[in-house]
Formats: sequence, structure tokens, C-alpha cells
Amino acid sequence: MENVDTILSDIENKKLKPIYALDGEEPYYIDLLVDAFEKNALEPHEKDFNQTILYGKDSTWTDVVNACRSYPAFAERRLVILKEASQLRNFAELERYVAQPSETTTLVIAYKYKNLDGRSTLTKALKKKFVHITFNKIKDYDVPKWIQAYCQQHKIKINTQNVNLLAAYLGNDLQKIVNELEKVMINIAEGEEITADLIEKYIGISKDYNIFEYPKALMNKDVEKAYRVVNYYIANPKSNPLVVISTMVYKEFSKLYQYHYARNMQEKDIASILKLAPYFLKDYKHYSSLYNLSQTMQAIEIVQEFNLNIIGIHVANNDHTLLKELTSKILSL
Repeated sequence: MENVDTILSDIENKKLKPIYALDGEEPYYIDLLVDAFEKNALEPHEKDFNQTILYGKDSTWTDVVNACRSYPAFAERRLVILKEASQLRNFAELERYVAQPSETTTLVIAYKYKNLDGRSTLTKALKKKFVHITFNKIKDYDVPKWIQAYCQQHKIKINTQNVNLLAAYLGNDLQKIVNELEKVMINIAEGEEITADLIEKYIGISKDYNIFEYPKALMNKDVEKAYRVVNYYIANPKSNPLVVISTMVYKEFSKLYQYHYARNMQEKDIASILKLAPYFLKDYKHYSSLYNLSQTMQAIEIVQEFNLNIIGIHVANNDHTLLKELTSKILSL
């Protein structure tokens, strides 16, 4: 993220602005930047007298202002970090300080899990005169791209299939993703690849029974594998939520539905419609030979009915054994 890199560069080069306001529902980047300020904004010998860390729930706005107005001792600059800023009572009173900040202090406001009130004169002043960045939750469809970029940044290889596997299981909690990736990274060298075997070993996502293998077995009409995976899901329900499984099946048949209508177009156009690399089109060409358009539409209807069942609309029991019925209906098309 460009803004994050800019701030990290400010910290590294000791070219600090008077105020940095970091807010939003995504805490990962806020924590990363606050940690960088805390560790690197001042030299080690300057921190005892010039670095103050305050917590919103335990402080008042006057505590923050007084800390910022103090003069640096044996250093050019003071650093004041306000953590849990959203819990600071009378936060808006900081407008007085923002209007005329100290030239020898850097104030870092960590306003996690919430957004600053964009209508307030305080927020408008922060945006206009200083550094204000809002970190929103990453969209689910952007998670694979984020994982790929993170691995590239750390000079680790990972293929598209394993990126999608991690994204499907880990969701859009960036700190969780990083924590899980680090479990693998500490066990491999720079330039090596995060493989399915390593993911299974260190993160615990099975390479043979993950949520991609079931839709793939259905699409290939691989009866033996489909039921083998279903039995694994039934034996391990907590790690294989029904709603995630049905979502993956629905996505696959929806793409096949699109393929049926686009199959006479040029490959690059079909790939664009399906949002796939052209290499994977051969899979959908094969799937289309197993499920014609009518069967594909029926499969989608079966999945939709399954979704109603797992939330208890048409049945009282949400047991994973419903997967066997889903499997049987689709494979019999």
C-alpha cells in the first residue's frame, strides 16, 4: 500500500510530520505503523525522555496535549502515540492542539476499528494539513491479490491455486493471514515456495480434502473422490463450514453457466468474463462436456435449495449429512 510505504519511509529517514491520524476498521496496517513509530521514530537513547505512549481509555485529552506540548530532552523531537484513540473522552477537544501543533512533537493517533467523524472540523483539519489515512476492511475478492503481493514482498513463491486456498479458508482478517503465513515462512528460505504440503503441515488446511477439492470432484463427476471428501467433511465439521462449501460449489457452476453462453467467443474474452487465467478454460471446456446448459442450471438450483436447508428453512436439522444428498443429486444429472 503506497501510503503505508510513504509513512514507513518518513520513519526510516526521520522526516516526521507533526500529526499522523490512522483510523478504520482494518487494524493490521494501523498496528504495523504504530509499531514502526514506536521502534524506529526515535533513536534508542532518545526514547526514555521523549517517547510517550497513552491509551484512550486511561487518558484525557489534556494528557495528550500536555505530552505534545512538552519540549524534547537531548533530542530534536518528541513522539506521542495515542493508542485506543476511539476510547478517548472528549476526543474532539484535540482540535485545539491540531489547530496549532508543536513543531518539535510528532503525534500519532491510532483510532482503530472505527472511522473518524468526517463531518467534524477536527477530521477536516487532519485531512487538510496533516497525514490522515483510513484503512477499510479488504474486500473478499481482493484477498488473493493481497496474499500474492505479501508473499512477493517477502520474496516467497506461491501459486494461484494455493493463494486461493488460503484466501478461502482465512477470510479477510489480514493479521490472521499474516500469522498463518509466518508459520510457513519461518520454516522455508527466501526464494522457496509455499506448497500445498507446507500449508497442510503448518496451517492445517488439507491438500486432499480442502473446499476446492469437493467442487472439482463434482465438476469432474468423480464419484469416488466426491464421496471421500464428503465423508471427511462430515468427520471434521468445524473446519469445513457448510456455507463455505456451498459457496464454492455455487461459484463453480455459476462460472460453468457463464462459459456455456460465452463458449463461442475468443478465449481472452471468455477468460475475462469468468475472471480466470486463460489456462483454466480447458477445465471448463471439459466440465461443459459433462454438464450441458440445462444440467448446469439444475445444479445451481440444487445448490440454492441446499443453502435453504443448511439454514433450516426447509429442514430442522443442519447436519453435514445433507452433503450426501447434495452430492447424489448433482452427480445424477
